[in-house]
Amino acid sequence: MAVVKFATVLIVLLIFYNIPLESFAEKYPLCLFRIFFDRHCIGCGTTRAVWSVLHFNLIEAIGYNKLIIVSFPLLAGCTFSWIMNNPGRKQKSYISKIRQ
Repeated sequence: MAVVKFATVLIVLLIFYNIPLESFAEKYPLCLFRIFFDRHCIGCGTTRAVWSVLHFNLIEAIGYNKLIIVSFPLLAGCTFSWIMNNPGRKQKSYISKIRQ
């Protein structure tokens, strides 16, 4: 199952990597925060920032969204955890390990 998950993530990353930046660099999606408050929200620029990180352009990524420094490693860690999670394996909690 992990191989299928890994292949899926790899295919999605390859597709996302090959999208030209011009296709979403100038266009903003519908953002209710921006509509109501006329300011950028905490998530504005995240898609362009992830695209820039995948192209190893970290300065540009930080320019799009400064929180990419925190959010990209978290996204990568969550994706890795999802790939490695084996639903057939019984997982013990930390407390149950202590009680034994």
